[in-house]
Amino acid sequence: MSTTPLNDDEYAALDALQDVAWLEGFLTAIVITPTAPAQNLWLPAALKDPAAEALTLRHHHYMQTWMAKDPGSFEPIYECGGNWTATQWAAGFRAAMALDAPAWDSLRTSHPEWLAALAEDVAEDVAYDTIPAAIIGIHAHWHPPKGAKVGRNDPCTCGSGKKYKKCCGA
Repeated sequence: MSTTPLNDDEYAALDALQDVAWLEGFLTAIVITPTAPAQNLWLPAALKDPAAEALTLRHHHYMQTWMAKDPGSFEPIYECGGNWTATQWAAGFRAAMALDAPAWDSLRTSHPEWLAALAEDVAEDVAYDTIPAAIIGIHAHWHPPKGAKVGRNDPCTCGSGKKYKKCCGA
């Protein structure tokens, strides 16, 4: 599967089938969650039109590559113009979170400010400005850079809420 970004014509084709901002928010949550659900679970929830499957999968693979290589450069698609909005993007992100709500519980308590940027009642201008930093923070929380040292008493990077020594470090 190609990991190159979609071109303008492909984004237009995808947008004709479903809301690209919503879809990218959804895919971003799937990519940065500590334990991504299997494709057969999230793909049906992501697709508004089955004809969008190939482009959706390609965009998903691109998002995986981007967040693995350079998560600090993340910028949501609504920043690229078009008819896309931050509130649509955030709605997609919340929809993906709902697929495995317990996985997000530790983040709700440890960093509620990040999830506040994605809340349903956040104004468009606030969401527009706060989502990128929230996503970068969430990603760094659950996916620390390679070689980053995790202390035995630090919170586990998997997001369980347990100390590292009692979870993944056991």
